Amino acid sequence: MNSTKIATASLSISLIFLLAFSSLIMKNKVQELEKELNAINRDIQEDIKSIHVLKAEWSHLNNPSRLRKLASKHISLNQIQAEQIINYSALPFQYENGESRKIAARKNISKYAEQNKELKRLTSAHR
Repeated sequence: MNSTKIATASLSISLIFLLAFSSLIMKNKVQELEKELNAINRDIQEDIKSIHVLKAEWSHLNNPSRLRKLASKHISLNQIQAEQIINYSALPFQYENGESRKIAARKNISKYAEQNKELKRLTSAHR
């Protein structure tokens, strides 16, 4: 009987140490995960701040008055002449099977422009 009590006591003590050791490992793992979570949350907050700054910069860069000034400074555009504006219905389009309207329009405009020098001058004008 004495050996049974010793075996039971040593098994109980071993079980207690095993539970204490596993609790310690679990505690350390939870602390590591909490540190990782805090780092991720910090990164998220920094990214949110960066997004706010980028949005502010984007709205400054896309300010219509600023863009208008830059366009007038760097792009020299002539005023649009009434002769430059034409309607597609005024052009004689000829479609081929399976051809998109856009491609057909380009082909027909080029063909018509070759025939009509005035239209060629207008289609090649800078817009």
